[in-house]
Amino acid sequence: MQSTTYKLAEYKITENEHGDLWWETHIGLGSLRIGKCFINGDILFIRPSDSKGPGFLKGEFIDHLNKQPKWKKTKYYCASYKIYKCKSVSKKPLFEGVKNRLQEEAIFRKKELIQEEKSVKEDTVEHISYKLYRYEIIEKNNGQLFWKSYGGLRSFKKGRCHINGSILFLEPGETGLSKLMKKEFLQQLNQLPDWDRTKYFCAGYTIHDSNTGSICRSFGEDKAVNITSPENFVVNKKTVAAGKNIKPTNLSITIAKGKITTFFKLLKIFLILILKLLYGSFQVIYKAIRVFISQWTRFKD
Repeated sequence: MQSTTYKLAEYKITENEHGDLWWETHIGLGSLRIGKCFINGDILFIRPSDSKGPGFLKGEFIDHLNKQPKWKKTKYYCASYKIYKCKSVSKKPLFEGVKNRLQEEAIFRKKELIQEEKSVKEDTVEHISYKLYRYEIIEKNNGQLFWKSYGGLRSFKKGRCHINGSILFLEPGETGLSKLMKKEFLQQLNQLPDWDRTKYFCAGYTIHDSNTGSICRSFGEDKAVNITSPENFVVNKKTVAAGKNIKPTNLSITIAKGKITTFFKLLKIFLILILKLLYGSFQVIYKAIRVFISQWTRFKD
């Protein structure tokens, strides 16, 4: 049986003549970790390892890996993910049998997306909301997708979404203040129509650029930048749905805004305490004056 091997970051990808994919990587002491892969959309998903085996020493494995051609069949790869079925009540991620279902649906989904993007009109309503498990999926009239969920203590979390293949990916979000209590939010959420644009969604994942191996925050990046610390991340310059340029997130500005918000919150608490102390002091002084006047009146009589 003929097979072709490729290099993808620290992985050796093997594809047989039937299109089945496997991965191998070195784990130390002359051993290999082995598992299966599958493609959906423009992403190679690396499934959890199902076996180990003897292999090269690390230096020999790297030398062998560097001789293989680079993997170019997908723009991204994902080794950490949890894929869920949109209409399933189960909270368990899908693994078994997910490859065939996703690959069969990816081709049809790509055609549907092309037609949907052409049919988007600027004169439609501002946005349409859907329910997906505990998330509100918001579709703007320009095609951009967002998610929102209740975060607790009158707060909510909101972030971007992207459709890739037959999966809706929920990007990491930011926290904001909510005017609704959790019960009110869930009541509104339950009145929304169910999300049916994709059969699967993924809320926790790490996407890597196949060419550089760097972590990407979003899809559709022209250039990926290596991550040097957990605080630095890449923001896409071109979105898949809208095709519009957005500015990269400035981390220093975000931190400064957070500090200013915290300062005003503390200032508000401080002022409230001052007012309470003043109010208590005035009450004590007022009572003392009343007692003094009462005693003075009795003394004169």
